[in-house]
Amino acid sequence: MTRWKKEPSGSFFYFRKNAGFTVMELVTVIIIAGVLAVVAIPRLTRGTFDDAQLYDETLAALHYAQRTSMASQRTVCVTFTGGNQLSLTYASVYGSSSCNTSLVPPGGNSATYVLTAPGSSTYTAAANFSFDRIGRPNSGQTITLSSGRTITVEAETGYAR
Repeated sequence: MTRWKKEPSGSFFYFRKNAGFTVMELVTVIIIAGVLAVVAIPRLTRGTFDDAQLYDETLAALHYAQRTSMASQRTVCVTFTGGNQLSLTYASVYGSSSCNTSLVPPGGNSATYVLTAPGSSTYTAAANFSFDRIGRPNSGQTITLSSGRTITVEAETGYAR
């Protein structure tokens, strides 16, 4: 036979025969759930994730284009098409500024480096430009995404941030 140790009635371990939730506990849980629904759920929409993915992938593509131009001593062109696509090409001839060959992505397969915006994300303001043999862009650029985030390519260094 188990004997229950006597606890004060206000104690957490006090055994109640009619165990349940109090009205105050239920109201508190409903308020917390309401606050989470109003604040957190809109931030977890698919569009937010798509915009963040496009920002990160575009930044990576620009860094890759700049590094490739310096490593191969070739001009690398960044081309935006249709508002939702970025492609990288390079000049196959040393000293040429016309890009005529598709750049291969870092994985090394034979596919061309084309970045397509996921979901409803787009480039709202982006102009075509190129990196020269020392990694400088032909002009400073500001690329704006549909979320309002911007990527700046500095004119002197080519650094994208």
